[in-house]
This record gives sequence, structure tokens and C-alpha cells, in this order.
Amino acid sequence: MDEHDLPAGMPTRLPHQLDVDLLQASLAGMRLGNPLIYFPTIPSTNSHAAGLAREGAIEGTLVTTDDQTAGRGRVGRPWKALPGQMLALSLVLRPTFPPHYLVMAAALAVAEAIEQVTNLRPGIKWPNDVLVGERKVCGILIEVSDGVAILGIGLNVNGSFAHDPDLAARAITLEQAAGHQVSRESLLRELLRRLESLYGLLQAAGNEEAQNTVRNRWRARLSMLGQRVTVRQDPGALAGVAEDVTAEGALLVRLDDGTRRTISWGDVES
Repeated sequence: MDEHDLPAGMPTRLPHQLDVDLLQASLAGMRLGNPLIYFPTIPSTNSHAAGLAREGAIEGTLVTTDDQTAGRGRVGRPWKALPGQMLALSLVLRPTFPPHYLVMAAALAVAEAIEQVTNLRPGIKWPNDVLVGERKVCGILIEVSDGVAILGIGLNVNGSFAHDPDLAARAITLEQAAGHQVSRESLLRELLRRLESLYGLLQAAGNEEAQNTVRNRWRARLSMLGQRVTVRQDPGALAGVAEDVTAEGALLVRLDDGTRRTISWGDVES
């Protein structure tokens, strides 16, 4: 669906609506982002993309919206967003490499795209939250089933969380951090361009050098290495110093009793 599919009587451009024609033109010739399917509002881009994948959608299919009403974060948490001011998108992918490299590539593509477009220097909170100034600017949710990966990205671009003090303490928009509005169309194109490059490297069968390159670039952005962290794994928590990551992207934490623990899941706070 694009803006020409809006119901009769609805204006062809809504306030703060993504410029779909501009996006389609800028993504011409790219594998990721074609076809582009746009909805002014939708419950979940990930759910819709998963449905398209089950129907045989080609790799690279992109679902995006201006208003996601039932977005999901990690471990089933709701994703709060600013309608018409964020990027909410999902890609249909069929990776031939281990999923943990997609986690790394997605976070890295987001961080590098933000830096290119805004000159900010984002970090990555293990494993794939993107931070600006220690506050979350992007969440990534990857759902894998039967060889298909649905890569969902929620990115706070413009607007402010000043109306929600609790959220504002933990999250930030690029406009708040950069001091000016950011073109969502330019940012989305740069994100997809960088992700396509990383994804293409990883899809090369047996390309261990490419995997190491992606891992090292991802590792260099991890904001908590060398810091004291708390790892929350229901029903308990672990505390120690985040020392490094494994080749597979697991976090290595030196606990207070001196033992070293490999963390493959959980919420990490520094």
C-alpha cells in the first residue's frame, strides 16, 4: 500500500507523512527496501511482514508506517513511539548465516547511519539497542522462523519525550540530541544502504573474514565494555564487570566472586 491507496476523500499527504515517492525513487536499484509497502497506520510492521513472508514475499520486502499502534520490543514489551516522527519498519530477510550476525549488522547499520546523517556518535547497548548519550534512540527486534528473519527497527527521529518524564529519562530522539529536525527519508535510505552492504558481506558463503569484520565493528560500538553492569535474568540478577564478547556475540561478565560468566540473554544495565 502507498499513498495512492488511501481511502477516497483522504488527503494524499498527511501531516508529517513519509514521502513515499521520494523513498521509492531513492531506493531504486537496491535489494533491501524493494518492494516498499507503506501504511499511514498499522498495529505492527513485524506482524504484517511475517504474514507477507508466509505468503512468499521476496527478500528485501520493506513494511513501514507513520504510526505503529501495537509495536513490540524485546521480551514482548510494548514499543512507545511518536506518530509521524519516528521510523518504524520491518524487512523480510532470508539469511544464510547465523542469526547473531544479523543482530550485530542491524545495530551497526543503524548506528553508522545516524552518525552519517547527524554527526552524532551513537553507541550500542548489548546486544542491539542503539544509544545516544546513554539514552535509547533505537530498538531492534528480530524474529526468526523456518529460515526467514523479520528484522524490525523502531527509531526515534523527531519530536520529544518531554511529555513523559519517566520515558524521557531513558529515551531520546535524534532531534533532541542533534538540536534540529532530521530527514526521516534520508536516514532510512542511509540505514538500508549500510544494512544492504553488511548483509551482502555476510551472505557470502563461508566468509569468515566478513563475519569478523562485522563483529569487530559492532564490538567497537558497545558502550558498556569495561563498565560495571547488572544482568537481569528472571527471576534473579547478576552483577559484575562487562569484559568482552565472544565470537558469537555473547557478553562476558566477570562476577563479583571472580568467576567469568557467558551471558547470551537478559537485560543489561550499566
